[in-house]
Amino acid sequence: MNHFYDIATRAVVARDGTIDKLMSDQVIAFFGTPFNEREHARRAVEATADVMAAMEDRWSGASLVAAAVGTGEAFVGNVGQGATRDYTAVGKMVNATRDLLDHARPGEVLLLPATYGAVSSRYPDAPVRTIAVADQDEPIAARAITLGAPVIAHDRRRVLATILVLDLVSSTDLTVEVGDAAWRDLLARHYVRIRELLAAHEGSEVDTAGDGLLATFQTPVQAVRFAWAAIDADAALGLRVRVGVHAGEVERDQSAIRGIAVVVAARIGALAGAGQIFVSNTVRDLVAGSGLGFEDQGVRTLKGVAEPRQIYGVLRVSD
Repeated sequence: MNHFYDIATRAVVARDGTIDKLMSDQVIAFFGTPFNEREHARRAVEATADVMAAMEDRWSGASLVAAAVGTGEAFVGNVGQGATRDYTAVGKMVNATRDLLDHARPGEVLLLPATYGAVSSRYPDAPVRTIAVADQDEPIAARAITLGAPVIAHDRRRVLATILVLDLVSSTDLTVEVGDAAWRDLLARHYVRIRELLAAHEGSEVDTAGDGLLATFQTPVQAVRFAWAAIDADAALGLRVRVGVHAGEVERDQSAIRGIAVVVAARIGALAGAGQIFVSNTVRDLVAGSGLGFEDQGVRTLKGVAEPRQIYGVLRVSD
């Protein structure tokens, strides 16, 4: 057990996590606070992979570790009174994650939907397991991943994808207005909600740079529906976002994507205003018959793109 504790503790600390408890045969940790709030879901899964690899039984080849990872809002701080105090994480998401662990098999990691939304590009075919967990009225659609052999080929390959780029508008001004600490909290809540919506709309997070998001979807309709949901969710937080969507071939290199289609999506998004979704004519043509409406934004010259592109704004269904 000491060997296991040592390996797990080193793996968590190496990826900027915080050890909560060493309890029986379990190590409980959290990521994203009190420091390094960036990509905490990915780092938690990677730390789990490190532990599983190090604890693999070298005689029988059997997996010795099972795990569960959840992402969401929780209270983190000192709890207890008097001499009995504990720095820990408390909340429904924490309870659900602990309960999820009871259903994980050796060599398997079960992920809550928001966690899977953050790492889905690395594990695109993770099967769904419907599981009843604590403090949840309905069973959740957990994702089961088996860590070990890479699930994505390391050679570069070209695939057809719908690319979405989301940016926060006037984020610098808002940071000055609310202060750094409040902005970090607001940004963390933004990414929690965004990742929940990604999971709900079957999107795959590719990257978060600054206060933006790069994601892919199987269809343009999914991307647009996610975009409207994200705009509304951020509006409830007092944030304004703009979105660009394009469909085309990209070069996939492990979890990253590259190519002119990514540049086109980013440039289209930069043309949009707060609360707007701009798309290419390719997207408009692909969603014909979906019931989506569009407003012509004209032919635009996009920086770094050889040919001008016809751009459209997406109308809400009620518009």
